[in-house]
Amino acid sequence: MTMTRVSLVDDHPAILNGLRMILAGFPSIEVLGSYTDGQQLMKGLETALPDLIIMDIQLPGEDGISLCKRVIGTYPAVKVIVFTNCTDRHYIKSMLQHGASGYLLKTADSHIILAAIEAAMAGEQYIHAELKEQMFQQIITNKKSDRYAPSLTKREKEIILLIVQGLSNQEIAEKLFLSVRTVENHRFNLIQKLDVKNTAALVKKAIEMGLVE
Repeated sequence: MTMTRVSLVDDHPAILNGLRMILAGFPSIEVLGSYTDGQQLMKGLETALPDLIIMDIQLPGEDGISLCKRVIGTYPAVKVIVFTNCTDRHYIKSMLQHGASGYLLKTADSHIILAAIEAAMAGEQYIHAELKEQMFQQIITNKKSDRYAPSLTKREKEIILLIVQGLSNQEIAEKLFLSVRTVENHRFNLIQKLDVKNTAALVKKAIEMGLVE
């Protein structure tokens, strides 16, 4: 039987004890050590290098994203699984981009934890099913929003960019060699197309919808 050596990182002793108890039920897993912050972990890795680390994101001192990057940068063969209550898409994406092999919520039962460890050791990524569903729904919502992005003419795109930059109608007219009345008409049409009440709301919505960079 191939043993998988695991280290744990969490600043809550109850979580560490709970994980130890769960992992003790699997004959193929050995817990090498448990740590409460990144500094302790990095020091511990110098003398006891595991195959895999299960760690929280929200840690005292160094945050989990930075710690994950540092661990994998120093010990490329070590796998990292996130074990957290954080469901923020930014953190999920950042951890996976920085090399994490798994992302689990602390509601995960023993079977899910084991499945994540096995997937990580097989070179795969494992994401808690609940989070997969959440991310899928966010993607669908974003796509639906994109469908309703208004179609702008080349001239309207030029003008909305200058509006976002804070130029007045007179300044835009001079820059694009147009009459002030023409610029006013374009501004009015843009407000109608984006379904807003004023220029401030127009700027905000244009940025949110990615109509300007």
